[in-house]
Amino acid sequence: MKPFMFFLLFCLFLGGCSQAEPSPAKQSNGTVTASNKADEWKVSPVFTIPKPGPDGKDVPYGLQGVNNKFAIVDGPVIAGAKNKQLVHIWGGTPEKTEQLFNKSVKVIGTSKETGKVVTAFEGAIGVPNENIIKPPHYYSEAVGYLILPSKGIWKLDAYVDNKSFGSIVIEVK
Repeated sequence: MKPFMFFLLFCLFLGGCSQAEPSPAKQSNGTVTASNKADEWKVSPVFTIPKPGPDGKDVPYGLQGVNNKFAIVDGPVIAGAKNKQLVHIWGGTPEKTEQLFNKSVKVIGTSKETGKVVTAFEGAIGVPNENIIKPPHYYSEAVGYLILPSKGIWKLDAYVDNKSFGSIVIEVK
């Protein structure tokens, strides 16, 4: 009996000394783990959506970001330049998307390398020409200039009337 008790106490002692691996996801209290933090800076994917072409027929249109949330036109972004940009924001439903029309858009950029924070884009969501883009409206657009001061990886946080609409990560050349 004594060897069994000794073995049991030894196992309990070893179990108490081990360290659990941190979870890669956000904890329920909102804290971020080390592996989650690395994902925060992963460059956002490119995807396509259908948009009406000059003849009214849908053509594929390349975007970078999070589909059905927040994206910008897929193309090079040059550091220190005025990069003409069309910011795309989805409201979740056509009704909620239409409620975004004529509201102000601000995109805040944060540099991974330096931590510098800048206002990278300001504009307003336009009302689509319904002769070209027929309802229901699944996304909204704001045209303007995306300006980021340096090369590297940048996180872009989108706000419509100061309400967060998501984040994407891009590489600036």
